[in-house]
Amino acid sequence: MRDSRPRTLVRLAFANPASLVYLGLVVAAALPMLFASATADSSFAAVWILLITAPTSMVLLLPDFADGDSGLATGYFLAVLAFSALLHSFLLGLAYRGLRGIPAQQARITT
Repeated sequence: MRDSRPRTLVRLAFANPASLVYLGLVVAAALPMLFASATADSSFAAVWILLITAPTSMVLLLPDFADGDSGLATGYFLAVLAFSALLHSFLLGLAYRGLRGIPAQQARITT
């Protein structure tokens, strides 16, 4: 039975060891951002997650569409971080599948 495209995309992004380790690092790097309001100095809270999701997040954050501390700027920043993490997770899944030699589709040979 052939897999559907959404299921394959989800498997590549979440269901392999390389992607799971990467997403675990992203979650661990996001923890200081969650608890930044409880600490006095929260200026470097987002540095680790920016470094882990670089270069995609850096490129997408170059055009500064929303300046300041508005809700739009914060939403754009968080959306870029989430998109970058998911894109990198998917690319790691593709690399893992390629290195393991798992074919994309099982072709049936008929003679």
